[in-house]
Amino acid sequence: MSIFSRFSQVQELRKQNRLLENQIKNYRQTQELLVKDILTLQEVNAKYTGNEYKQYESAIQAISDKYNCQADWGCLFTGIIIDLRAAFTLGEGVKIVHKTDTRAEAERELQWAEDFFAWNDFDAEGSQEMAKEAEIEGKIALKLIYENEPWRSWPGMVSARYISWLSKKYTVEPDPEDYLYYKKLKWGAAATTPNGELDENEFIYKKFGGRLNKPNEAQPKIMRCLTQIDRLDRALRDLREIDHLFASPTPDFKVDDAKQVDGLLKKLEDINWKIGKLLVHTGEFKMVGPDSAGVMNLIQEIELTIKLISGTTGIPIHFLGLLDLLKNRATGDNTRELVMAATAKERIIWKGAYEELITKAMIMFNENVYKQKSSNAKLDPTKIGIDIPLITQEHWDRIEKVLIPASIAGIISPEYVASQIPGLDSEVENEIKEKANNDELEKAKSELEAMKIQLREGEVA
Repeated sequence: MSIFSRFSQVQELRKQNRLLENQIKNYRQTQELLVKDILTLQEVNAKYTGNEYKQYESAIQAISDKYNCQADWGCLFTGIIIDLRAAFTLGEGVKIVHKTDTRAEAERELQWAEDFFAWNDFDAEGSQEMAKEAEIEGKIALKLIYENEPWRSWPGMVSARYISWLSKKYTVEPDPEDYLYYKKLKWGAAATTPNGELDENEFIYKKFGGRLNKPNEAQPKIMRCLTQIDRLDRALRDLREIDHLFASPTPDFKVDDAKQVDGLLKKLEDINWKIGKLLVHTGEFKMVGPDSAGVMNLIQEIELTIKLISGTTGIPIHFLGLLDLLKNRATGDNTRELVMAATAKERIIWKGAYEELITKAMIMFNENVYKQKSSNAKLDPTKIGIDIPLITQEHWDRIEKVLIPASIAGIISPEYVASQIPGLDSEVENEIKEKANNDELEKAKSELEAMKIQLREGEVA
């Protein structure tokens, strides 16, 4: 083999080596890019979560912003859910009842409690406002203050003022031996407010979510589906964008070459053509639009998300706008059962909250007005209690179709039927009936005496 041939072979081998080295280099670069992409994808997947509100403070701030229409997403449904849950929870209001055998035994306490409610607007919009605040923060704290100002027949009255956790960032200190015995409520100084501390007889505190043994950890019901509320709003916005861009079909003209394109555009410009006008031309014309599969996916996502939100909060889906899913009356009855069950726990907690509120307020009133411990004029909070009536159509149906026929048949007493009528105080009603009967009796006696006098006068004549 000649030297020239050997040199050619060496050159060829070197060329192949360089190509191989370049291939290896490219392979390594590709591998590095793939590894980087995989790591990036893993990082993105790690950030993607089904719950974007894990911290109480950020969640409560978000709920407050959404309720006040200051957030980018979720304002509509957050406001609807909070107001409806508050209305369903205390829809019939808070009723003060006596625990004694007769109403007369607790007359002063009942009158004081009714005046206390009127002073603090709990007999009007105040109770609904408190329920709304509890739905936002998942807990409620009220400060009690004695006001040395005459009110109706009382020399003073006790004010109950709401304390916002978002404003005060307060903490509750329980007894070291009993986490349900709240001894103090404290908050630190802020930009506009000084620090504060309340003793156990100066506040009431209830929470509506979270663990029982964690008094400062609460969770409003809406917090569980706050992420879904945001996604629902985004899906609605996506649907609006699609409608905005593609709701009208787009005219499509097909011609043979660029010259025809220019000519057609010139003609359209000259006649100021719009959709709806007659158009005659050569070539092909049609109206085109996007595939509707994406729109249907959005609609299905919206309906599914509303169902999840409804199941979580207990608000029926037709209250959230999907009236077409309420197909018959039976479905409507079932959804009413849903909302009553979803707010049952809150009604029980509110009942305990108002009973504690009246008890502490009455004790504070006694301490400021009746300073002598042996005073017989002191009010007794054990004589009264709280009831939050739950009135449904099923309840009225039961009275009409079961209790009244049973009373007519003599199976149960009319008094029992009367006691089942919501808002009816049987004792007061009996007093009214007794007074009416006495009035009728007195009227009959008067008429009888008048007849006797007329007869006597007739005999004398």
